[in-house]
Amino acid sequence: MASFGFTQILSLLLFSSVAFAQGSSPRPSSKQFMWKWSNPGIAFQIAPCIELGIEVMSWNVSTNDTFGVPPYYMQAFPLGGTPTTTLIGTSNSSLSWTNTHPPGSKLLLTIVDSTGSYGGVPGRLVDVIPGVSNGCVVPEPSAPEFTATSNITAGGRLQTCEPWGVHIKGGVPPYNISIGVINSPVITNVTLLSGLDAFTYINRAEAGRPMMIGVSDFTGRWATGTPWVETYGSDNVDCVGLISSPSTVAQLAKEAEDRQRAANKKRTGIIVGVTVPLVVILLAVIGFGVWWYRRRQERLAREPAADSVEPYSYHEEPLTLPSSFYGSSSSGYSPVSKTALETTQRTNVGESGVLSYTTAPSGAGSPSIHGSFSHSSAFTSSDTAHTGSGVVRPRPSFNTFPVRPSTSKSAEAAQAPVILSPDSEYASGSSTRHVNGGGEEIIIQHRDGGGVVRELPPPYADRTRLEE
Repeated sequence: MASFGFTQILSLLLFSSVAFAQGSSPRPSSKQFMWKWSNPGIAFQIAPCIELGIEVMSWNVSTNDTFGVPPYYMQAFPLGGTPTTTLIGTSNSSLSWTNTHPPGSKLLLTIVDSTGSYGGVPGRLVDVIPGVSNGCVVPEPSAPEFTATSNITAGGRLQTCEPWGVHIKGGVPPYNISIGVINSPVITNVTLLSGLDAFTYINRAEAGRPMMIGVSDFTGRWATGTPWVETYGSDNVDCVGLISSPSTVAQLAKEAEDRQRAANKKRTGIIVGVTVPLVVILLAVIGFGVWWYRRRQERLAREPAADSVEPYSYHEEPLTLPSSFYGSSSSGYSPVSKTALETTQRTNVGESGVLSYTTAPSGAGSPSIHGSFSHSSAFTSSDTAHTGSGVVRPRPSFNTFPVRPSTSKSAEAAQAPVILSPDSEYASGSSTRHVNGGGEEIIIQHRDGGGVVRELPPPYADRTRLEE
């Protein structure tokens, strides 16, 4: 307890001397002196309860025109712990300090003279390692009444020009804020007015370095829980329009709520900006799919069924003519049925290779056909043209064609009867009638793919007589 009161007295004397120095002369707060360990082997690891020698010297050793003003004090800021201020002596060459922080602590160390001018911060945090004895170690309070917290988790990242809020609880106002970063020539101090228990710092520290904030009250007591962060970002620390400022915890809470609301709004805008185009694209794809499906269904409905376009063979069914087919008295034909026709066929191929055939019904007045064609096979058929009333009349389509005079052989073939093939329509029950050349009609029957196809021959006209 006595040690704690002595530390408070030292802090009061330090801040009083700083205020007096600032009121009497414009002494710089940094770059007046610097310090180092008397034993260069100490570097950045120290053990507790061991007295360590310290030396101070001019900031510019070449000119030696600046110096510190005794007495000197060591300020140790353990990250997340409780800082300490310790008197280390009045002689520049015979200063000493004993560490009272427990092993495992990481310390930001600096030395300040009686005028409040700082000798700089080393380029690394100092690690406390186990030593021979821990008897002098001051443990951290289990339930501190005076604390400092921040809106960023300890060890979190703080971007350049980003605000960093510190909340103070307990202690005796007004409060003093000390901001330190490694490899810096100075510790920045800000005094808050009574009634203010929060501070917002705009990060202007060099990126890539740990930074901490210590808080002390009017009595010189340090708050527990020194907040610290890792800085990152741009080297441009102008931060135009941004100013570090004191405030209250309630005000900081409202600012934090506003920032959270703005972040949520931004997040919502991003979600909407991404979701709406995706939904529109999805609806367009669905609409196109529905349109394509309906169009395909309509096209399939218009197309004929598959079985209606498949190829098939034609088979002629037996034909039975009506009894009155040849019964019209105006035509001069006697009634006759298909089965009553008796046709005989005889082929006679002469030297010219012309096949002549005749077809004659057994009854008088029945239709007859005759003709000739050049082929070694015999094809037979019969057909007649008739009116809607069933009156049969000969086809006149070939009567007007010029007839080429027949040779003796062809004339003989023309007089010979043609015997119809057994599968002809009129082969059964038909008789033969000799027909002279130049008949009224030619009907050719031939086979194609196994079926029976009846058609008229092309009008091959004999142009010999026309040329004569």
